[in-house]
Order: sequence, then structure tokens, then C-alpha cells
Amino acid sequence: MTFLEHFGILRASLIKIVLIMVILFVPAFYYRDLLMELALIPITDSLPANSKIIFTRPAEGLSSNVRISFLTSFILTFPLIIYEIWTFIKPGLYENEKKSSALVIVVGTLLFFIGAFCCYRFVAPVTFNILINEYSSNSITALPNVSDTLGFLSSIILSFGIIFEYPLIIYILSKFGITSSRFLASKRKYSILISTIISAVLTPTTDVFSMLFMLVPLVLFYEIGILVSYLTYKER
Repeated sequence: MTFLEHFGILRASLIKIVLIMVILFVPAFYYRDLLMELALIPITDSLPANSKIIFTRPAEGLSSNVRISFLTSFILTFPLIIYEIWTFIKPGLYENEKKSSALVIVVGTLLFFIGAFCCYRFVAPVTFNILINEYSSNSITALPNVSDTLGFLSSIILSFGIIFEYPLIIYILSKFGITSSRFLASKRKYSILISTIISAVLTPTTDVFSMLFMLVPLVLFYEIGILVSYLTYKER
């Protein structure tokens, strides 16, 4: 297959993905109130009785609804995106590689959604509860901004989805002999430093608790990665 043929397949896949996202955006925007309510559950459950989520700029309400509709259409299109990636790389693989690659794609997709769900269901509510209730008082009450809240929530959910991919990435690298458990263990102190920096960058607020909620999973999954690498090397 020539470069132009590969480019043609890639172009067709991108057009299909964008088209499906646009089509799904329409019903998502129609049900924007329900989607917004579901998306904000982790924070609304933590709000004091006299508090609510607000917007302060004229177009902020519209932009927030467009954002939640786009995120919904992207999530619904995600399986198609994975399938199109698989379709693009499949012609260049041997038969045994096709089977293992298909399994990796399925597992990777599941891990991402499991990580995102765990963040939405468990981590985000605890984080918001600490940030809102621990720092509120009789003279200070929380009135979260909808744009900032959605940005914070989507960033930590996306981050957790990516973090859950780490063991799979280590498995692939170890399978090809690119890394090993011994190498990973020897770089543990550097991984903690890098994880701290990543936590600071990915956490939209400067709150220490938010950083810890991002840092602890990063460190934990690094240790899991060492174990995965060790078991993978034993298989080899």
C-alpha cells in the first residue's frame, strides 16, 4: 500500500469521525440540561444548601452547554475512533499481531473508561467536598463558576483515564524489551519527582489536596507498572 493510499484511508477515517461527532452533537445539545445535571453531580452533592453553580459572563452559559454537548459526542464517538485507528494500522500487521493488537485496543479502551468512571464516581466527589466544605465558613460560601467547574472536572477525569492506561503501556514496552522492572525500580525517585510535576500541571487549582488526589494514583500505578513489567519478563 502506497503512502497516498494510507493518507486516503486516514483522511476518510477522520471525515467519518468528525461527521459522527457532529451528528451526535445535535441530540446531545438537545438534552444539554440533563447532561449538565449528570456531569455536575460530583460537585452539586457537595454544595451547601445556600450555594449553587453560577455563570458570570453573558455567553458563559451557552459555551458551557456547547462544551458538555461536545464532550458527550466525543465520548460516544470514542469506540469508533479506536476502531478507525485499528483499521488504519491493521494492514501493516501480521496475523498474530492483529489478534494481540485487537486485544490491546479493547483492554486500553476499557481501562480508560474504568479510570474515568472511578474518578467521576469516587475521586471527584471527595475532592470537591474537601475543596468546598473544608474552606467554607459563615462569612465565606461557595458559588462555583460553571466554566471553571467543568474545566476542572473534565481535566481530572481525562487524567485518570490516561493514568489507568499506564500498566498497559508498561506491558507493551516490556513485551518488546524496551523497559524492565529492574530499570523502572531504579528510576523510582525520578518517577516521584516527575509525578509531582505532572500533578501540579494537570491540577487546575493550587490546592494541595487536589494535587495529592492526582499524585497518589500516579505513584501507585508506577508501582503496579513495575509488577506488570516483572510478570511480563517472566512470561518471556
